[in-house]
Amino acid sequence: MSSQPKPFFPFGCISLILIFCFLAVTCLSAPARASMTVQEEKELGDKLARELHQKLEIIDDPPTRGYVDEIGRRILEVAHDPRFRYHFYVVKESQPNAFAIPGGHIFITSGLIRLVEEEDELAGVIGHETAHSILRHIAKAMDRAKRISLATLAAVIAGAFLSRDAKGTGALATSAMAMAQSLMLKYTRENEVEADQKGTKYMMDAGYDPQAMVTFLKKIYRWQRFVSPNIPTYLSTHPGVDFRITYLSELIAAAPISPQRHTPAAGDLKKIQVRLFIKERGEMTSINHFSSLLRERPGDVNALYGLGLSYIMAGRAKEAIPPLAAALDNSPKDGYILRELGIAYFQAKELGRALRSLQAALSSFPHDTTILYYLAQWHQEEGSWDQSLSLYRQVLKLDPQKVEIYHNLGVVYNMKGLPGPAHENFGLYFKKKGERETALFHLKKAWESYQDEDKRRQLEDLIRECEG
Repeated sequence: MSSQPKPFFPFGCISLILIFCFLAVTCLSAPARASMTVQEEKELGDKLARELHQKLEIIDDPPTRGYVDEIGRRILEVAHDPRFRYHFYVVKESQPNAFAIPGGHIFITSGLIRLVEEEDELAGVIGHETAHSILRHIAKAMDRAKRISLATLAAVIAGAFLSRDAKGTGALATSAMAMAQSLMLKYTRENEVEADQKGTKYMMDAGYDPQAMVTFLKKIYRWQRFVSPNIPTYLSTHPGVDFRITYLSELIAAAPISPQRHTPAAGDLKKIQVRLFIKERGEMTSINHFSSLLRERPGDVNALYGLGLSYIMAGRAKEAIPPLAAALDNSPKDGYILRELGIAYFQAKELGRALRSLQAALSSFPHDTTILYYLAQWHQEEGSWDQSLSLYRQVLKLDPQKVEIYHNLGVVYNMKGLPGPAHENFGLYFKKKGERETALFHLKKAWESYQDEDKRRQLEDLIRECEG
C-alpha cells in the first residue's frame, strides 16, 4: 500500500491554526476569559516550547542559530516589543515552514532556510511570524478555546509540521487540526493581513527589501501547486498565497520606500544552507553529494566547505583538512571555513594549527560556544588551567544547557589541586544529569573541602535538593 504524501502548510496560515489550538491549554482550570495576560502567555509559551523540544529535532548549531538570531534581533530592534524575551529555533525538517507559539517563541524549518535565495526573504518570514506574536492573535481569541493537554498540543504541532510521522502523532494532528478549524476561521484573513502589514514594515525598518517577501511567497505558491498539491480543504478558508502575493505587491508599491537594501548581511546564507543540507541528509549522503559537485565545479568554495564539514561530522577529521584548506586558499579569512578547519586540526591532533585557526575564527564568531569549547580544550591540553577555566565559564554563561561543562570544570579544578571547586562542579554535573547519589557524594565532599560558611550554606541547599 502506498502512503499518501504529507501535505504542505504555507507558513503563517498553519501557525494560526496551531496557535488557536494552544488556547485550549489556558482553560484547564478556569472559565474562558477575553484574553490571556502577558504573564500567562509567557508562562504557557515557555511550557509549550519545552514540550516541543521533546517532539521536534531542534538544530543546535551555533553558526545557524547565531545567523537566525541576528536577523531576529534586527526585526525586534525596530518592532519594540519588551513584553517577551524572544527565541528563534531551527527545526530539522525538509519541508519549508515557520510558526509562532505564545510568548515570543518562533520556529523555522531547515527546509525553509534552504529554500530562500537571499537573506531578505528569510527576514520577511521572521518579520511575519514576529508580527503574529506581537499582535497577540492568540490571546485575543481566548474565548474560543477548548480543553486540550499541553503534551497533546505539542504532539499536534509536531505531527503537523513534520513531513514524517512524529512519534505517532499523524492521526492526532488530523483530528486536532479539524477542531482548530472550527475555532478560528472567522479571524484567519484579518490576522494574516495584520501580520503581513506589520511584518513588512518591520523588515523595511530593519533595512531589508520588502519585495523579497513577495518573491518568497511566489516560491511557496509554486511549491504548493507543483510539489505538494493535496492541501486539506479547510486551508481554503485562509487567505491563499496568490491573494497574499497580490495584496503585498500593492502594499509595497504604495509605500514611499526605496527597494535598495541598506543593511549588511547577518552572515553567509550559502554556508548556512550547506550546514543545513548536511543536517538533513546525513554525512555519507553529503560526502557523495559534495564530491560529485566538485567534479562538476572544481574549486567551488561552498562545495569544498560542505565536503570538509561532512567529513568532520562523520568523524573523519584528517580527510576534512584538504578540502577545507583548499576552500580557505580561495576565500582567505572566511570565518566559517576557519572555524571548521580549526576543529578538524584539533581532532587530528594538530594543536598548533588548531589554535591559529580557532583564534582567527573567534573574531568572526565571538559568541560561538563550539569555538570557545575547543579553545578551552586546547588550553586544558597545554596545562593552561586558568585560561581553560575562563573559557569554559564563558561557554556556560552563553549556553547554561551545556551541562557537560560542569564536568570539564571539575576536571580542570582537580588538575589545579582545588578539591572544593572540583567536587562542587562534579556534583552540579551529576545533579543536572539526574544521578542523585553520585551528585550527593561530590557535594558532600565539596562541603568538607570548603571553609567558607557562605559556600557551605549554598552546598547544604544543594544537598537538601538532592536528598529531597
